[in-house]
Amino acid sequence: MDEKIKAAARNVLREDDDALSDDELLAELENDPELEKLREARLDQMKREMNHVRSLRLSGHGEYQDIQKEEEMVKIIGSAAKAVVHFTHPQFARCKILDKHLRILAPHHFDTRFVSTSVERCPFLAQKFQIRMLPCILIVVGGRVADRLVGFEEFGNSDGFTTEALERRLAKSGVISVPKGELGRVPVSQRPISYQVGNTKSELSDDNGDNLELDY
Repeated sequence: MDEKIKAAARNVLREDDDALSDDELLAELENDPELEKLREARLDQMKREMNHVRSLRLSGHGEYQDIQKEEEMVKIIGSAAKAVVHFTHPQFARCKILDKHLRILAPHHFDTRFVSTSVERCPFLAQKFQIRMLPCILIVVGGRVADRLVGFEEFGNSDGFTTEALERRLAKSGVISVPKGELGRVPVSQRPISYQVGNTKSELSDDNGDNLELDY
């Protein structure tokens, strides 16, 4: 039995004897209207949470998605409560490195949308947000661009930064949260996933990793 329900049940009975088993407690309280209301409220809460998770999953949460159309990307940037938007180029190795880390992060931060798109598909957005260098991540909070991450300068201009380093950087912008306590010290790839959508595999390129300048 849920510990909160057990505690509330004992309050209803005003019992000091905590030695009652769950079955005995249920037998004594099965007709109690206050406990029944508590049970119904808990079930309603669980149903709302399940529906929320289902809705998020259907809209792409829990996975790292490649967005094909600029119109869809405009909608995501303009309406997402929290989103990490990666503008990429298919031949640029550092974009593929970010892809690897973002694929790992996405299932562990279910409330945040993780998406990517080729900058070539989105000329309007590239001009609007003055995207001149790749890789570029736009951090969306509350339907507006709250921050951006350009290139690897914040990681010492090194390709070998960790997923945890990227996680901490994104958390500074408020788009995700790093788990507290012991779990936060566990590598992201080794943490349990509460809501997992499919399985993805990322590949690294052997191309050179210099920053790419784009002119518009």
